[in-house]
Amino acid sequence: MILITGCTGFLGSELVRQLREAGKDVRGFARHNGPFKDPNLRGLMVSVGSILDPQALARAMVGVDQVIHLVGILVETRGQSFADIHPLGTENVLNAAKKAGVNRFIHMSSLGTRPDAKSRYHQTKWQSEEAVRQSGLDFTILRPSVIFGRHDSFTTLFANMARYSPVLPLLGHGDNRMQPVWVEDVARFIVQCLDDSEAVGQTYELGGPEQLTFKEILEKILENTGRHRALVPVPFSLLKLQAAFLERLLPKPPLTRDQLIMAGEDNVTDMEVPWDRYGIQPRRFSDEIGHYLVNSQPKVNKTHTRVHAA
Repeated sequence: MILITGCTGFLGSELVRQLREAGKDVRGFARHNGPFKDPNLRGLMVSVGSILDPQALARAMVGVDQVIHLVGILVETRGQSFADIHPLGTENVLNAAKKAGVNRFIHMSSLGTRPDAKSRYHQTKWQSEEAVRQSGLDFTILRPSVIFGRHDSFTTLFANMARYSPVLPLLGHGDNRMQPVWVEDVARFIVQCLDDSEAVGQTYELGGPEQLTFKEILEKILENTGRHRALVPVPFSLLKLQAAFLERLLPKPPLTRDQLIMAGEDNVTDMEVPWDRYGIQPRRFSDEIGHYLVNSQPKVNKTHTRVHAA
């Protein structure tokens, strides 16, 4: 039995689909038990609870021999801190897994995680990784760049913004680089390395075949949705002031100073990843976004002003 924490999320849903298609027994762990609109989750056995609740985790681990730990947050709220959800939550999952006799642990981290990270997000992700490395379990740690696909929280966000706004903001000059990786490729990699003894004890940085600047990504989103919008650089100094105001005003701010720290860094990797060993040819961002953004967006008038960088 495979337990997936965070099974209702963007990656978790795709992972559930692929594992069940592969004939695996899957149990989800989530804060609620549906009903789920996502067809990938229909009929999924879900154990309800929080990763901050050791008793709920103990119940979820009964009969489980492999765990895929996906839970994480990008923004702190008044009820969820990075420290609670990342290191503390991960330690709870690890302890429950060890008590249940789990023999395989896949941990989802993030590209940019390192001991000298500047952002609190990456600092707490590093602490989580350290807990996994010291757990004594057969682990594999994955650090993906931005994961994209239908209903993601990245390309879909900016595609929706472009529906209503005549401009899209560039963080700084939009020259920070990313290496978007297709959600189906990440899920397929996890499915394959679950039973791969060579992956035990390894940390893999997962990036797609293209390294693109933030500006280039926005241009491709606009191209594939048939919209023409101005791309306007916004200085980081102004964004930091806005983020500080939003953090004080809102319980879940759409922009934080920690996010801006990460946005000022490149999010790419040169690490060799055994895609070939698993028969995976990572798909290009430029090729794949057209398959889901076009179909998910209403038709628009394509005679607007041309895209330009202000």
